[in-house]
Amino acid sequence: MAEKLLQIYKCMAEKSGIQGKMELAKMTKVPSTKASLEPDSAENINMFREAFKKITGEFPSVR
Repeated sequence: MAEKLLQIYKCMAEKSGIQGKMELAKMTKVPSTKASLEPDSAENINMFREAFKKITGEFPSVR
């Protein structure tokens, strides 16, 4: 299960709202509704973290 990917989406919602979540979905090509189906692989987590940083200017608190 993609627990960390979902946590990054939650972080984004708290930080930037729906607009941030939409940007994250565009950049990662993984919408929040499908994030739970993706593996929490190092590659996926890194992709989400980098996209989060590009959107907000900082990394998510999720490790």
